[in-house]
Amino acid sequence: MRHLLSSAALAALIAPATAYAQRTDDNATTQSTDAFGKSVGDERIGIYDPNNVRGFSAVEAGNTRIEGLYFFQQANPTDRLVDGSTMRVGIAAQGYPFPAPTGIADYSLRKPGAKPLVSLVGRVGPFDAKVGQLDLQLPIDGQRLGVAAAVGYFDEPQHFGGTPKYLSMAVTPVWRPSEDIEVLGFWSSIQTSSQEAQTLAFTAGDYRPSRVKRRVFAGQPWATYEGTSWNMGAIAKAKLGGFDLALGGFRSLNHDDQNFIDLIVDLKPDGSGERLVLADKDNKFAANSGEFRVSRSLDEGDRRHTLIATARVREQRRRYGGTAELFLGPTQYGVPDFKPLPAFTIGAKTRDQVSQKTFGLGYQMRWAKVGELGIGLQKTDYSKSVDFPDREDVTSKSSPWLPTANVALNLTDTVAVYASYSKGLEESPVAPERAVNRNEAPPAILTEQKDAGVRWTVQPGLSALVGVFEITKPYYAFNSMTGRFGNLGQLRHRGVEVSVAGQILPGLNMVAGTLFLDADVSGELVDSGAIGSKPVGSIKRRTIGSVDYRFPKSPFSIDAVFEETDDRVANIQNTLVVPPRAVLAVGGRYRFNVGKSSALVRAQVSNIFNNYGYGVGGSGFFVYNLPRRFSLTLSADI
Repeated sequence: MRHLLSSAALAALIAPATAYAQRTDDNATTQSTDAFGKSVGDERIGIYDPNNVRGFSAVEAGNTRIEGLYFFQQANPTDRLVDGSTMRVGIAAQGYPFPAPTGIADYSLRKPGAKPLVSLVGRVGPFDAKVGQLDLQLPIDGQRLGVAAAVGYFDEPQHFGGTPKYLSMAVTPVWRPSEDIEVLGFWSSIQTSSQEAQTLAFTAGDYRPSRVKRRVFAGQPWATYEGTSWNMGAIAKAKLGGFDLALGGFRSLNHDDQNFIDLIVDLKPDGSGERLVLADKDNKFAANSGEFRVSRSLDEGDRRHTLIATARVREQRRRYGGTAELFLGPTQYGVPDFKPLPAFTIGAKTRDQVSQKTFGLGYQMRWAKVGELGIGLQKTDYSKSVDFPDREDVTSKSSPWLPTANVALNLTDTVAVYASYSKGLEESPVAPERAVNRNEAPPAILTEQKDAGVRWTVQPGLSALVGVFEITKPYYAFNSMTGRFGNLGQLRHRGVEVSVAGQILPGLNMVAGTLFLDADVSGELVDSGAIGSKPVGSIKRRTIGSVDYRFPKSPFSIDAVFEETDDRVANIQNTLVVPPRAVLAVGGRYRFNVGKSSALVRAQVSNIFNNYGYGVGGSGFFVYNLPRRFSLTLSADI
């Protein structure tokens, strides 16, 4: 299998980009090589995404990359900056330098090419949304020097009746003095206004909320989020003197001018409950991160040996807390019940700081028609200090060795097997909205992952994969009996993942995948019966399927996306589950030209059967799903 005989990730780390991002070509289904997770422009497909990988979040764990380089994310990158993302997990992590447990979310940036390009995107819907996007690729000196810039405005009514507005901007200048050198910088921001809080429902017993009407705003009109997030940085890549060099430095920052969380607690079967709004102001989450990597490859006949050295740094600061609790009294779930904003005072803030330095050495060997081997060892020094306003400060330190190893063997020209092992020091999730220690982040935790599988190239451009994995880490979760977020035991995720992706017939592409997951909690609390053996929010199965068919010699294509989830554990005692739910979306594309410019009209109807169901968060709250909705998008590349 050719993709196993070359380290695509390592090559992408060095090679300058020459492709031009055409918005009319955005299609996650036709551009996916597996079902693990792919985003292209505004489209996303796969059983995983950056916030949900094998039952965990790669973002929370600190496993995000930009152009393959270490990036500690505090704010979501805007799609005006990011051209797409790929989930590096399972066989998709083979050949990737220093893979991590919980998988890696690798973002690629929008870059200018040698020719000018103006892309315009307008969208109406769903829910009366009005969206406009402008992407520019402006060469200044052909391929050598150019800039990509973009702006987007989103008036995005929500399925629960909220009416948030977003303004996103990005600029990426790129300088390529030669074929072997690329230097780029980037800056982006997302400004959020009028983002009303969705009501989170906590029932008083082992039952789900009753069904309410969707698209009715039943929160508080003054309970809005206002804030700005930024991502910025610089990257340099070069081939010099036989060495491949890559250097990146990044800053990610999220500033909450104000934030409200709208809760209904002690919700009864008749829909009555107590309304509690949590009010925050002036929270700030910021991180500086970066990586320097150098590698050298030596060829020996059909074998290529590569030595890799890396150094990573992270400095993170967070300011949070002092939350005011606004008790608004009895209310009815799903029914507008607007209350005046009571006077409140924000208390003293908690501040924490993380400093981490990691050094690693790795070796990769790729053997034509045989397979590849990779081993690595990292040493990390981690320290965290927390300055509480009302109790003694806490400091934690850790400096473990983190080994990684992976191997892939070509059994035939079309069948390959793989296996890998990785150990990591990852961040734990932060305390959720209802915890008395909300926003508090525990010290970093040691995690371990083992996986293996087989991939079959059914035909050129079509592959199937079956993999197994096991991930273990401490279990940090919300304890509804004590109201605190903390360590409740040990967590183990075992699973099987199935993927089929590629072109089945001329014009017909498919991405299909299923995750079978056995999530298990162990420890004293489980042994005593205080909590169940399944974590809140875990599922046994998730299935996605997407097909795209382009009619022969026709500008038309049709597509469909299917998603189904099995029972979802809904409380810490495991006495309540959210039943299975399936949704289907259908759509179509029409391509045409206006002079020398290409254009595309895309229509999509999501949840066409208007299925109703509830999702459950890690702290045990319920929210209803999105109803049937329609959107129409017009894109043009000029």
